[in-house]
Amino acid sequence: MLGQVVYERREGDFYPTPPENVDCLAHFVDLSKRVIWEPACGEGHISKRLLKVTTASVYSTDLHDRGYGRGGIDFLRADVTPRGVNMIITNPPFADLAEAFVRKALELMRPRGGSVAMFLRNEWDMSSEDRPDLFEGHPAYAMKVCVTKRPRFIEGSKGSPRHSYAWFVWDWAKPAGTLAPIRYIHPNNARPIRAAIN
Repeated sequence: MLGQVVYERREGDFYPTPPENVDCLAHFVDLSKRVIWEPACGEGHISKRLLKVTTASVYSTDLHDRGYGRGGIDFLRADVTPRGVNMIITNPPFADLAEAFVRKALELMRPRGGSVAMFLRNEWDMSSEDRPDLFEGHPAYAMKVCVTKRPRFIEGSKGSPRHSYAWFVWDWAKPAGTLAPIRYIHPNNARPIRAAIN
């Protein structure tokens, strides 16, 4: 694209999620009383925001130790979930691992009737011939929350961020045959579902 500044790719695909984007998910998905696993927590941007704007409990891990949560945990090799976890929320690595993260999360949450929310490029549901099974006709696909402000993943970067993002949500407990709606929200308008926010 013309006028785009190209930045060197960060080691480990570490691009912290601007916390305001968590509010967009929490505006449409009730996260209260959830026990959430954030398996790519980085420095805790999503986890800290979840703890601030919801009543959820959050278990935070990452393959790398970035000073928050528990490092050295390879989510893609997990065969069990932390105790009580009924939802997995993350911004998965940008590389070819995003699909593997989604599939692993769905596999882990299925026996618990749990949910999955992944922060991915807005066109992720259309950008591969290998993943339509995750959307059309998938029994757990529940919602797409399009964030109408492009997130700035590189602090201090200039110009307009290049990509739009959305939360893709799957819920194994949703009624069979329910169509997955598409919602739109700007972070400035997001009001997380919670009885009382400090």
